[in-house]
Amino acid sequence: MDEQYLWDQSLNLVSHTYWERKERFKVHMDTYPTWVVFAVESGEFEFRIGTRSGMVGPGELIFCPPGYAFEREALSPMALHYVAFEFAEPLPPNIDIPMPSLKSHPTDGKRFASDLAYLRKLHLAIDPRSVKRKQSMLNDMWLLACDEWYTETKQDGLDGLTDSDDDLMNRAAKWLYDRAHTPFGMTELSGWLGLSPVQFTRRFQKAFHMSPSELVRTLRIRKAAGLLLDTDLTLEQIAERCGYENGFYLSRVFSRSMNMSPSKYREQNRV
Repeated sequence: MDEQYLWDQSLNLVSHTYWERKERFKVHMDTYPTWVVFAVESGEFEFRIGTRSGMVGPGELIFCPPGYAFEREALSPMALHYVAFEFAEPLPPNIDIPMPSLKSHPTDGKRFASDLAYLRKLHLAIDPRSVKRKQSMLNDMWLLACDEWYTETKQDGLDGLTDSDDDLMNRAAKWLYDRAHTPFGMTELSGWLGLSPVQFTRRFQKAFHMSPSELVRTLRIRKAAGLLLDTDLTLEQIAERCGYENGFYLSRVFSRSMNMSPSKYREQNRV
């Protein structure tokens, strides 16, 4: 899905609910007739939506498409917003999930927290003016999510990587950009392209002078470096946001790539 398409979308608020201290979900799994997004102020929960799973924590959003089974389990008491919405412009009939990831951790944390504060203040209000303000906060959170999904790859010096003479490899590079920070298997991509893993790697290397795994590692390490400097997240939390299984593995990859450990990088470069 073209990123400009998502930036141009506006969302129509259907309903909004807020829990100040939700200790557990009443049902382990649910489906919804509209799009929904959960925005977490504090606490954590695990989720599974289709083949996508992970953990959602403070300052994060998780989107669920209509009709999808949303499995979840609270890990700690949560301050949590639930918002049901619809896209103002209907999605193309062949697209059910237009965004590159169902999860987002907006990098502008202060603005995101301000949006949530307004929603919290107005969560019981139903007058037209308050509903209009809540819709404004919803759309601002959507733009913050789009910014987090797409801006990173435009700032890392790799955004020209999808303009080779090999259209199939351009599609592959775009696929990797969109999923680099989520767990996936490279065989999933090579199968989608109709190539064997060896054929795919050779063809990608020829088109871009780097292997697919090198591209993914670069994107993940640059995101990890940014989170080390801009947040107080633990290495385990950063690993989860960058597509790595755990903090130990992230530390090994980061140390080889940056010639210093994550903790040393944070200590030397944080201002």
